[in-house]
Amino acid sequence: MRNLLAIIPALLLIWVQASAAMVADRWGVAGHVQHPGTLIYEVRPEGTLMRFDLSALPARAKVHAARLAFVRSGLYGSGFDIVPAEPDARADAGGLKISGRPLRLLGPHWQRFDATKAVRGWVAAGRRTGRLLIRKGPKFADKATWLEIAYEGRPKSPPRQVTGTSAFYRSGQVFITFREIEQVASGKVEITWGELSRRFSGITTQGPIPRDDKGEIRYRVYAHDKPITPASIGEASLLAEVVPGSGYNTRLVPRGDWIKRRPKALAARLAVEPGKPLPPGVGLYVHTVGRAGQAWYAVLTAVNGATNGTDLSPANVVGPVTQKRSAPEPVLQREKITKLRKGGAYHEKWYSLWAVPPIAPRPLRYDLAVGLCPDSMSRPASLTFTRGHTWGPNPEMPRASARRGVVMSMSSDPPNGFWTGVNDARGTLKGIEQGLWRPFTHDRQEALIGWAQRKWQIDPQRIVGAIGAWGMWEIKRADLYSYIHGWGMPEVTKGFQCINWARGAWGPPEAYKGKPDDANPWVVQDYTSWVLANPGRELPYFQIHTGWGAHFTEMGWPPFPRFIRAMIDTKRAFCMQSAAVSNAIRDGTIVFRRDRSVPAFGNCSLDDNIGEGDLNSGRAFGQVNGYLLWESASTVDEPGLWELTVWLSAGDSRGRGAAPLDRCSVDLTPRRCRRFKAKPGEKFTWTNTTVADGKVVQSGAASADKGGLVTLGR
Repeated sequence: MRNLLAIIPALLLIWVQASAAMVADRWGVAGHVQHPGTLIYEVRPEGTLMRFDLSALPARAKVHAARLAFVRSGLYGSGFDIVPAEPDARADAGGLKISGRPLRLLGPHWQRFDATKAVRGWVAAGRRTGRLLIRKGPKFADKATWLEIAYEGRPKSPPRQVTGTSAFYRSGQVFITFREIEQVASGKVEITWGELSRRFSGITTQGPIPRDDKGEIRYRVYAHDKPITPASIGEASLLAEVVPGSGYNTRLVPRGDWIKRRPKALAARLAVEPGKPLPPGVGLYVHTVGRAGQAWYAVLTAVNGATNGTDLSPANVVGPVTQKRSAPEPVLQREKITKLRKGGAYHEKWYSLWAVPPIAPRPLRYDLAVGLCPDSMSRPASLTFTRGHTWGPNPEMPRASARRGVVMSMSSDPPNGFWTGVNDARGTLKGIEQGLWRPFTHDRQEALIGWAQRKWQIDPQRIVGAIGAWGMWEIKRADLYSYIHGWGMPEVTKGFQCINWARGAWGPPEAYKGKPDDANPWVVQDYTSWVLANPGRELPYFQIHTGWGAHFTEMGWPPFPRFIRAMIDTKRAFCMQSAAVSNAIRDGTIVFRRDRSVPAFGNCSLDDNIGEGDLNSGRAFGQVNGYLLWESASTVDEPGLWELTVWLSAGDSRGRGAAPLDRCSVDLTPRRCRRFKAKPGEKFTWTNTTVADGKVVQSGAASADKGGLVTLGR
């Protein structure tokens, strides 16, 4: 009998687990809901009252969770203030009283409000009508609003479950894959974006936008710290809702217009194992670990919100997965090898990085490209992080060529936000005033530089920022970058491209009223003011490519003369529109290192007049410090002695970059000195000696200014 008694509890346990499942239903006006016509709006002096008829919810139901969803147009909007409310018997007829705290917006995606406590309160009180008062909020699509309640019970017609679910841990993340119940590619290994357009209504950088006209199919990913069964699924955490087609890379769609311009372009599938694209019909979710230990994961099918919380098996439940917190690392997607005419090969590796705050505004996937020549790469190698022209949000790599260094490029946060950052409220139900602007783009870029340093032998003294046509955040990081080059954008001005892109990326300036300067992108993007306010801060050497106002009008030319003046007045090392400096960098005469001093030239007599910002003034293609060259290798930086070999460019074999005269006058200030240090007011003597004959042609005295900078005045 003892053996029989031991078996019976096990049988009872299995029966209880199978009977105590989870139901998820939606209440709303119409659309993808199980209970249409159960939401009524009432405009009142206090706001907009939402009344939900909960007659279909079983009395005394055990509520696991409740979520409230809105559809709001626009990428930014004001925030919602939603509170539970009840009729106030003490007030006049129709009066309301607040019966709970404001509903909390659920992270990390910020698309749903947590209504669990409110719904539990209604059920406990036996109320068949639930009331929520919108005291403040933006315009929204009232017919698309729904309240979803997950409660203990058995679904009447549960949808078919996914199969083949698997999960594995790597570098702080769990990669969860599953076979979708409907294949958007109809089993085709190769499919074009034109063909997929029949299944998707659009795409975003986060993934496809499904056509839900025949029903909304979503795959819900749950996590728990104990085995997931029908009895425990209600306690599991809902991590995400995954759309059909999640295995496709919707960032790398040629030309951006995925239907009209390139309908025959093949759709790329993502890889979670290095270089192995997922099979067609396989969905994907990547979870960044928040807590170390063991976890179980489940993927449940939801159709119009109705979730199958009954059919749980090894086909859609996995675990335990042993996991720990760690910095996520990129996953290799593909590699292209190009043979070079003079021997060797150029390797271009493309990766995916599933990033989370603080290096992304919310969980998002980004593309990364890395180019190198393994056989000829220097060890240690220089590293260039390039943004290309920066007009688009995707990596823009240089052509395949022989190189001794490593080059990298990555996705930006769309829109490019001047490659600086966006407000994390963008594209969510957060109010823009509730959101936080951060330099997510550069935080991510710096994290990827750290990853590259761990993966390849990178010289930390030779990291270069190729900044393209927009932001200039790298100018603040002389502790990381030895040299930056590109057009840049010193200030946000009313060039039609500039101002419109800024508003699209950050929202209007008034949204940041009262916020600290470092949380206000309209202030942060003013690099002219920053340079003037921080004269003692060392900068990377800045080779500014732009020099022509007419071409730069759409972005905003007026800031450049102000910025150049600020760089000269604060004795910073830079040049503008210089073919001579480009050639000297290319042939190795000038080599930038963080541990090597550079000369800051200023007020050169050969500088062009770049005007004051009016397109009718100044010289087209004007240069500043454009003909002054020096030899990096022979620079002396010692206590009490600084020495530099400097000359005017004679141009290349075609005469490009040649100085118009054989002499000039210029201010010269040693910058980024490691050993040559001066105290304010300290006196020095200087000489100017011709290298050919050792003749001293000039000499004089100079005193260090209040910042300890010694300038040889012209």
